[in-house]
Amino acid sequence: MKTLKWIAYFSAVSGAILFLVGVFSAITLKHKLEAIYIVSYFLGANSFLLITTVILLFIHINNHKKE
Repeated sequence: MKTLKWIAYFSAVSGAILFLVGVFSAITLKHKLEAIYIVSYFLGANSFLLITTVILLFIHINNHKKE
């Protein structure tokens, strides 16, 4: 479970970074990661944050069943 938590935290940080890059790109209209559309940053961030949510829910449900 500890490894899953680290994967979830890494995924959350990656999603947050992509989200911030997307906001920066939307404000300045400059593409830092060579994405064609600004929406690409938000789609990537959404995917990483959904992975984080699923992993953390799995850990929480698994710990709740043990009790």
